[in-house]
Amino acid sequence: MTRQNTDFRQTVSAIAVIDLANELLERKCIGPDDIADLGHQFGTLYQMWRCKESVQEKRLPEHLLINLWQKVADVDDSIGIQIGSKVNLKAKGLLANWLSQSETLAEAFVIFSENIELLNPSECWTSSVEEGTKAKLSIRFLSPEYPDVAIDRSMAAMIAWSRSLCGSEISPARISLTRPAPTLNEDFANLTTGEIAYQQQENAAWFSLEDFNRPVTGANQYLKNLLEKQAMTHKKQVGKTEVNSTTRTIKTMLSHDLARFCQLTNTTNYLHLSRSNLYRKLKKEGTSFTELVKEERLCRLSPSTLAELSTLEITEALGFRDIGSYYRFRKQVELT
Repeated sequence: MTRQNTDFRQTVSAIAVIDLANELLERKCIGPDDIADLGHQFGTLYQMWRCKESVQEKRLPEHLLINLWQKVADVDDSIGIQIGSKVNLKAKGLLANWLSQSETLAEAFVIFSENIELLNPSECWTSSVEEGTKAKLSIRFLSPEYPDVAIDRSMAAMIAWSRSLCGSEISPARISLTRPAPTLNEDFANLTTGEIAYQQQENAAWFSLEDFNRPVTGANQYLKNLLEKQAMTHKKQVGKTEVNSTTRTIKTMLSHDLARFCQLTNTTNYLHLSRSNLYRKLKKEGTSFTELVKEERLCRLSPSTLAELSTLEITEALGFRDIGSYYRFRKQVELT
């Protein structure tokens, strides 16, 4: 009963999709047929990019990015680190150009984390200071459809671009990743001179505050102001075309693992939201957590499902605690 239900209206920066597709093509992880499968819209922008035409403010469906990552996730579990560690100046989108004009890495990270929807609304970065000496940078994807290699790529890219921005071989003191240890660890070892811990509770990197506050080389305040103004205009345009983010995120989570995320505590823990904040966000978007769970359950209760699976199997797949709860649900929605 597993079902993929990616929201095809959600978009990401076209540069993000183009850069990943081109890297995978050059590494022979995908072929020309895979590029063609990405569709006409991608093909048009890809050719514009290859001809050095501007695509910095173009958008593409997020499912293209997810599909590319899923296609290679089981082929090479180090591919995300390899791609992320490479600073590709040709792939600088609007957000990356804006970051390049920050005064310090700390300022660049604030701009990046607060405007991440310009790149990918599903990617979420947070920062905190620990022990008064370390900056902890954490990442997660709001959509559970992204495989581990996508997290690897984002983590490696954050470190690689930080080094590029300040012109110094800074290194996090420690990295934690939720993924299991990779088959080959050499690429991961290049991320830091410190410890890398796997199968942890979060994906995070710890930098000294000295490194985190290093100046960005070549920053220009005039260019920064121009890029900020352009980014804010583009951000408003993107916001008008995107669906309600909290509703979309929870729908995606439920479609990926209904049995897990129909439990409110699991959902709030994953999103790092309190119950009241989640309720408030969904109410503002015209729905509720109960309604979203109900919709997902009804989508899965097709006549074929009822005919092919046992009552116990359906109960477990739909996330009910017991068969009685499942039967009460069916009675409420008048399923026969």
